Amino acid sequence: MYSVAMIFRRKPGMSLEEFQAYYRDRHGPLMLEHITNRGLISYEHFPAASASAGARYVTEGDLEYDAISIYSFETEQQAEECWAIPEVMADSAKFIDFETMISLPLSRRAVFPKAN
Repeated sequence: MYSVAMIFRRKPGMSLEEFQAYYRDRHGPLMLEHITNRGLISYEHFPAASASAGARYVTEGDLEYDAISIYSFETEQQAEECWAIPEVMADSAKFIDFETMISLPLSRRAVFPKAN
């Protein structure tokens, strides 16, 4: 299995509300339409939440990043092929600031619950 986290910001000039709506209502469904039959095992969205008062990780002003998407594929090659789909890239460019995006390949290690 090959997993990768994409950590990203919204495009400059886009409000957080616009970004979150696009990410949830347009981009997620479009990604599923184009990549589910290409070795995709799982696809998760983690939009940043507002920190509550007194929270440990509160920052002043805007958060540095707006969301994380985590993808798991059967192989790294299948993931790379998905990033080359023109519709995927064109749609991503509508709301993601590629200049600041981080791609982080992942290894999974279960801590809790313990694996048998």
